[in-house]
Parts: sequence; C-alpha cells; structure tokens
Amino acid sequence: MDLSENHTNNPNLIIQAHSNQCIIGNQTYTQSIIIPSDNQLVPCQINSVNELTEKIVSQLCEYKPEVIILATGEQITFPQADVLGPLVKKHIGLEVLNNQAAARTFNVLLAENRKTVCLMMIQSSE
Repeated sequence: MDLSENHTNNPNLIIQAHSNQCIIGNQTYTQSIIIPSDNQLVPCQINSVNELTEKIVSQLCEYKPEVIILATGEQITFPQADVLGPLVKKHIGLEVLNNQAAARTFNVLLAENRKTVCLMMIQSSE
C-alpha cells in the first residue's frame, strides 16, 4: 500500500507498510523497528506480539509519547496486559493496529506534530 497526500517533511514519514516490510524515505526495512516521531529509527528484535516484554514497552515510553502505536503485522493482535504496566504508570495511550493502518495513523500524527512512537513488527518471510 502506497501512502500519499502527506503534509510533513518529517524524515520518519512511512511511505509503505506491509507485514513483511516497511519503507521510510528511500530505506526498506525487513526487520521490526521502533519509529519515533522526532528521533532516529531503532531496530527491535521482536517478530510478534507474543515476544513483547515490559522492557520493550518501557523502552517505547522513554520517548515520552502521547500515544504508542503497536503495529502487529497483517492481523491485529493485542498484547498481554501484564507487559503494559509502564503505559499505565506514565499515562500513555496505546493503539494496536495492523501495519498498514498503523502507518496511516502514524503519518497523520506526524502531520499534526504530535509526539508518538510506533513499534512496527515486521514478520519474516521465511
């Protein structure tokens, strides 16, 4: 899916998102990545929601976002509640979406200059 009609020059704008890849700028990512609205992208060694830990959630909270977008691949898969403690403690919202919807939502928030971070889970095609 190609995303267009973007009204931001943010370098982290998502151009395309699928379950097996994400394109940001002219770079194609085939492994999961953390995409902050105002910082550099960070690789993340996670392939599914079942691998999400409280430590990773805490890492996402360090960006001090208004909302965290959890992009879970082709299907929406909710994480276990016990790993979400840092969100509750810091009053940070969570959106769980498939990768394409997460990309659209992230880009809208970028265009609105909102502070957000997206964990884009890329599922290996092996």
